[in-house]
Amino acid sequence: MDSAYWYFDTFGAAPDVMKRGHTALPDPGPGEASVAIRAVGLNQAECRYLEGTHFPPARFPACIGHEAVGEIVALGPGRDGAPSHWKVGDRVALIPMLVDIAGMGALRTVGIYDQSALVPVPDSYSDNEGAAYWMGILTMAGAMQVAGLEEDTSGGKTVLFTAATGGMGIIALKLARAWGAVSIATTRSPAKARRLARIATHVVELRNPEDLAPSVTNLFPDGIDAVIDPLGGRVVGAAIEALVPGGRYVGYEMIAGGLGTYDIMALLSKDASIHGHTIHRLLQRPELLARLVEIGMAYADALTPLVSESFVFDDAPDAFAALRRCGHVGKIVVTL
Repeated sequence: MDSAYWYFDTFGAAPDVMKRGHTALPDPGPGEASVAIRAVGLNQAECRYLEGTHFPPARFPACIGHEAVGEIVALGPGRDGAPSHWKVGDRVALIPMLVDIAGMGALRTVGIYDQSALVPVPDSYSDNEGAAYWMGILTMAGAMQVAGLEEDTSGGKTVLFTAATGGMGIIALKLARAWGAVSIATTRSPAKARRLARIATHVVELRNPEDLAPSVTNLFPDGIDAVIDPLGGRVVGAAIEALVPGGRYVGYEMIAGGLGTYDIMALLSKDASIHGHTIHRLLQRPELLARLVEIGMAYADALTPLVSESFVFDDAPDAFAALRRCGHVGKIVVTL
């Protein structure tokens, strides 16, 4: 089976380094499935992956893409004689951290993936919506769990989501609303703030991190229960200032870099705590992965992803360039 795919063999901006390739794929092996890809969701981490600043591949050439929806077109034999619960023709999504992004990647017409990397797509979702969903659930529901926000404990809790206009932020805001939490979303853009106001309980426009704590305490003088933040840097210290005693800061992605700046005395005086979450944590916690997939299916109707823009397969480098410009609200998707 022939597959067209995107790859890169040096680091740089997507339009400069991404190349098209073609290869003949073998039949799927034991426990594997051949999937014809229909839509691929893009993530900021993949821009940094292309640039060599986020989990760079161990070898070149390297493929790209790890969040997608497709149709099973062939199944390999079951491992150890165990039958597969999937069948040819099933519509499936890929669990991002179980995809070999460098070796196979999802940004291709057909790929071979381990059947353990496959999850269902909610029936009510389009292919584009399905490709925009699971990274958000696994990251944001997982981060909320680390923050002490569970399905039955979130009611009335206050939680701040910084840089909330991306695909994952939108899902997090919708999940907080479904669980009864009071959400605060931040953005630097007045136009984006107006769109966030339809989903978040409160929206705060921020020009710099130093404005975060005063803006939040203006809404909640006693502080908030949790902050879930993809930025890092100076935001960490500002977030700690905004917490109630015993509050939790949870970081993921760390777009501003791996060094968070904060006052240790402020942390101690508030009895606050700093935590982190990545979806790779779920590899060591299969029971948690199963629980998050269960949450994703149970709340799918309330969490429909917002697809900001779609690009055709041939224009995939332009899709990454648009993602890097950060002008979107929701998820950018490549369709096939």
